[in-house]
Amino acid sequence: MLKNLKKEISILTKKFEIRKFDEVINEALVILKKRDNDFLWNLVGLCFQNLNNHDKSIECFENTIKINPKNFSAYNNLGISYKKLKRYKESETNLLQSIKINPNYVNAMVNLGNLKNETYFFKESIKYYNKAIELNNKLPSTYLNLANVYQTINEIEEAKKYYIKAITIDETFTIADQKLSMLEKYDKDNSHLKSMLEKFKSKDLNDTKKMYLCFGIYKAYNDIKDYQSSVKYLKLGNKIQRGLLKYDIDFHKSLSKKIKKIFSKINIKNFDNKTDHKKYIFILGMPRSGTTLIEKIISSHSKVSTISESNFIPEKIFNFLNKDFENLIEFLKSDFENDYKEFIQSFNIKNQVLIDKTLINFWYLGFIKILFPNSKIIHVSRNPLDNCLSIFENLFDYQQGWDCDESELAEYYLIYKDLMEYWNELYGTTIFNIKYEDVISNPNKKIKELIGFCQLDWEEKCLNFHNNNDPIKTLSVNQANKPIYKSSMNKFKHFEKDLEILFKKLS
Repeated sequence: MLKNLKKEISILTKKFEIRKFDEVINEALVILKKRDNDFLWNLVGLCFQNLNNHDKSIECFENTIKINPKNFSAYNNLGISYKKLKRYKESETNLLQSIKINPNYVNAMVNLGNLKNETYFFKESIKYYNKAIELNNKLPSTYLNLANVYQTINEIEEAKKYYIKAITIDETFTIADQKLSMLEKYDKDNSHLKSMLEKFKSKDLNDTKKMYLCFGIYKAYNDIKDYQSSVKYLKLGNKIQRGLLKYDIDFHKSLSKKIKKIFSKINIKNFDNKTDHKKYIFILGMPRSGTTLIEKIISSHSKVSTISESNFIPEKIFNFLNKDFENLIEFLKSDFENDYKEFIQSFNIKNQVLIDKTLINFWYLGFIKILFPNSKIIHVSRNPLDNCLSIFENLFDYQQGWDCDESELAEYYLIYKDLMEYWNELYGTTIFNIKYEDVISNPNKKIKELIGFCQLDWEEKCLNFHNNNDPIKTLSVNQANKPIYKSSMNKFKHFEKDLEILFKKLS
């Protein structure tokens, strides 16, 4: 029996490695009905985790621990699943327990670093990453994570140092090349550009690694204004990325229709006008539209903190959109606000006015109006040609699908535009619509209007936002830490012929 079990475990492990998660779950559960086994429960939990079914994964990891309370790997995995559900306290408890059982467990150290980074405890995050490096100094991903934190807190030279360290350990770790490229200002003789071009010739790189190099090389050629060379790598990088992703624009078309249908039935007056414990400011719009600049300006105020792009609200609401209408209403009437308050209490923030800059909240603006009726909603827009170029030329940490194909990017933008027009018809007087170009052209006037809309007392430091050293977790970290500049306006003109499909659909 033991021999057969070992054989079965070996087979299932190999299936897990090639990502046959459903198969592993089904076959493992048959075995587990006959005989409990901590390894198998852990394996099934990892399968559910990879399928983003974190409630199920938690059940499996807890079964693992019941059988073997010393299974430090299961505690680590529990910590990951709780973090995915944004249950940060439970995540930390389990990660610490993993380390308590095995003080030399690098994975748990790294995951604690990730947790502290996500919740704005940056000093602690750095501490755990450094402990992980002490245990194993040959993992480029740990140096990458450490560099990302230093970039977030605007310690750019430290960030560069650790990106370079990651590349030194593994020259094929090209995500570090791409990250480094975003911090460099290139000229024709830059050694890093030459290094990336040499690497790109290698036959040993998979598509993902080539994709990172493409975006890095694009950035370098763009800096030196060699637009012909830059666009070649930009298009190739996006083509590779699109080939790696499963996406259908019809998903977002149907989502827009579904949301509009829901709100055609909702009478907002039926909901109680609750008083929020905190003053919430929701900043939303398309990526690369200027939302980080607006966040930076408002968070420069002495009474304001930010949790940046939390994704809490979209993740909670999206799961209910396929429910029947009555259940959705009950959900909206439930204690959602308290759940949100509990969530933000996990962050290292102090002020009573809070910014949530989750961009995709534009999908759920109507729900926000119901859930947080006293909140301030700021919608940031930008010239669609510049906006979509900036999306197309950047590689985001989270996979989207629509952002790496010219035609789909344009269609998604038009869906967003249509939905925002719908929200403005419903709630127009309560939404502050601000254009990026207006802020750039007339900062004094627009920033004062912005602060006034937020019902905050005027503070001169909001005009000097670039002196604000608060962390920034988005791709705009470098731009937002500089005084206002106009060089990002009309940048699309360099690529009008090369990105004709994108621009024609938007014009």
